[in-house]
Amino acid sequence: MPSPKSTMIYNWKKSGLIYDDYDELYEVYINTMECQHCQIEFTKNNWRCLDHNHETGLFRSIVCHRCNVHDSYIKYPNGYTSQEYYQANKEKIKEYQQANKEKIKEYQQVYRQANKEKSKEYYQANKEKRKEYYQANKEKRKEYYQANKEKSKEYYQANKEKLKEYQQVYRQANKDKPTIAPKNIQNIKQ
Repeated sequence: MPSPKSTMIYNWKKSGLIYDDYDELYEVYINTMECQHCQIEFTKNNWRCLDHNHETGLFRSIVCHRCNVHDSYIKYPNGYTSQEYYQANKEKIKEYQQANKEKIKEYQQVYRQANKEKSKEYYQANKEKRKEYYQANKEKRKEYYQANKEKSKEYYQANKEKLKEYQQVYRQANKDKPTIAPKNIQNIKQ
């Protein structure tokens, strides 16, 4: 039975890797404990890969599986954020969402239904945290409101007719549904 070293070197050669001293490369490969691009330690789920140029066969670096699969370290040497991904693919994302509108809506409904109990549990478990957060950020919300008060007024004035139209459509669609009266309804009537 061949040794792991000879098997690995055989597989490298088979995939087209060209290198002067495969034994030396194997030692470097085995002793490298983290990705040479993202510096994440190799794990069972994110294993090391010996990356090479598939056109020339020349060795590039020892990287994690994620970096190797996406070649992200070559295309984006300074990193790549989700915001940059969104900006680069904005049109494709919109096209996909438009083309699959009904599927996405159906998936969201199925997901909500399947996770209804989990959502309730999460809500109950984090009730106190939300209260604390609300109290801690009360002043920030006031500041934000004050800073954006004029913008809100401008938006309302510019879209007054649309908002009224939306309200009418909503009322018409929900006219048969019972409404929930506010807690302080007695105070309003008096």
